[in-house]
Amino acid sequence: LATKTFILEMRSRRVVLITVAAIAAVVRADEYDDDDFSLVTCGSTLKLKHKSGYHLHSHDINWGSGSGQQSITAMKSSDDTNSLWTVASPHGQPICPQGTPIKCGSTVRLIHHNTKKFLHSHRHASPVSHRFEISGYGNSNENHSDTGDNWKIECESHSGYWQRDSKVKFLHPDTGGCLHAQKDIAFTNQNCRGCPIIGQLEVCGLQNCQYVKSADSLWKAGDGIFFSKRET
Repeated sequence: LATKTFILEMRSRRVVLITVAAIAAVVRADEYDDDDFSLVTCGSTLKLKHKSGYHLHSHDINWGSGSGQQSITAMKSSDDTNSLWTVASPHGQPICPQGTPIKCGSTVRLIHHNTKKFLHSHRHASPVSHRFEISGYGNSNENHSDTGDNWKIECESHSGYWQRDSKVKFLHPDTGGCLHAQKDIAFTNQNCRGCPIIGQLEVCGLQNCQYVKSADSLWKAGDGIFFSKRET
């Protein structure tokens, strides 16, 4: 395939040049009409937006408690590249071809674009709510990963695929939790005095999530780099 350069435009009007394959497109979540880009596919790099308006976020800062692994939070700003995640195949499975649509009920891993850590959960307690901790673990460049990096996609839509304009839940098979945040559970000077993540929301694993219906466990694809559906 030929290579093209596309422009990723963030809301702050800063411009980032990104080189991707010719079948890729860089689009805002509310600015597409082409059916080819209506699905989230393997290789897409995107932001995940919570109902609070915050975005799933990470940075090269480790938890000071629990596992001590890289911290995961939700951040309000929409123009931070530390909120970009790449969709990849699950641990123990072959690499999924770029552009493969993600089926509802299938399992994926999410790679933090800047640090190459996998979105991970386990039974360590989260720092504020004391639910399951969410962390960044391993390294995608070194294929350092385990089953704690796997997330099962539960869709609100009935199309059979992860739609970009529909909300999804990320279930964690190892713990039975799911990716969860609440506007009223944030890092403050009271629970995290002087720490660099004040004002961000705690992201945790909500226990027994497959039996719990909560809008706070739903996420939607936001801005990102999306690949058109691969023809089979």
